[in-house]
Amino acid sequence: MVLVDTNIILRYVLNDHPEHSHKAREFILNNEVMILTQVIAEAIYVLGGVYKADRKSIYNSLSKIIFLGNVCLEDDVIVRLAIYEYSVSKLDFVDALLYAYNKINGMPIETFDKELLKKIQN
Repeated sequence: MVLVDTNIILRYVLNDHPEHSHKAREFILNNEVMILTQVIAEAIYVLGGVYKADRKSIYNSLSKIIFLGNVCLEDDVIVRLAIYEYSVSKLDFVDALLYAYNKINGMPIETFDKELLKKIQN
């Protein structure tokens, strides 16, 4: 299993560089890869901040990778739920992760964030 960095993820989903995008796609499709949560967080930050992608587009783009059979995520179920919650709420990705840990593992959350509090109380 090989860890991939954010640039590999971005080239795969954006398909914006003739050489690098092709190499990223071939590598991801033909290897067992692991994507760390930090890499997902950075990809979301770059897609939203730099490329101005909306949350739904970010979810759709990342889904092309995270549901591949040869791709593993750190805390798969939690990260997948967090990406989804990020796409359908106003939570930033880190708060969506906290929400996912709460829902999946029952871990309590202490926060002053009103949006997160509202979400976990529903």
